[in-house]
Amino acid sequence: MENKYTIDDLIKIVEKLRGEGGCPWDIEQTHQSIKHSIIEEGYELIETLDERAWEKVADESGDLLLQIVFHAQIGKENGEYSMDDVYKAVCEKMIHRHPHVFGDVKVKDSNEVLENWSKIKRDDRGQKTVAQDMEAVSASLPSLMRAQKIQGKAEKGGYVFSEPSVASETVYNLIDVLAKNTDKEVAEKYVGKMLFEVVSIAKKYGVDAETALNKQTEAFIHEYSKYEK
Repeated sequence: MENKYTIDDLIKIVEKLRGEGGCPWDIEQTHQSIKHSIIEEGYELIETLDERAWEKVADESGDLLLQIVFHAQIGKENGEYSMDDVYKAVCEKMIHRHPHVFGDVKVKDSNEVLENWSKIKRDDRGQKTVAQDMEAVSASLPSLMRAQKIQGKAEKGGYVFSEPSVASETVYNLIDVLAKNTDKEVAEKYVGKMLFEVVSIAKKYGVDAETALNKQTEAFIHEYSKYEK
């Protein structure tokens, strides 16, 4: 008969791995040493979701969950926090931010749900301005994804980005500036401006910039494999 496991089993396994007589590698790990694994496992899960490979989705979901449990175990050992704190925080947040489900707030559609969610989130964080809301977007996000989120918040705040034709012209002008430049810091500045403009173009067409670049990178790998042969 196939074994059945629960989240409690996973917590006990991680406790044993980091406990006396456990795995030397697991025992040595800290929050800092394994933090980037969260990003890696998250992207591997996204890849399997895109493939609709459901057995792999379950497997990669487990790998991502392991990171959460592992950090909580380290936190418990250090007296910082535990999985109980994780459960409490996420449950309270879901109840608090869904007053239309757990309270008496009425909403018309999903757009209003998102508006309420954003307002509650800003209130919880004490954010009074759109700029403060932008500053709260994690700097650890992939740059294209972060730029797109920031631009979305700016648009909701009333900021109007250039139309694609104007943004494209700006990109060409920046390319001309780069062609006449040899300084690395200046180049970095203008390349950053170009990428930010490209993200605004992607948003105008309803394209996710991060996904678009990933797909183009995959296409390049395919083309390169033919070139290599």
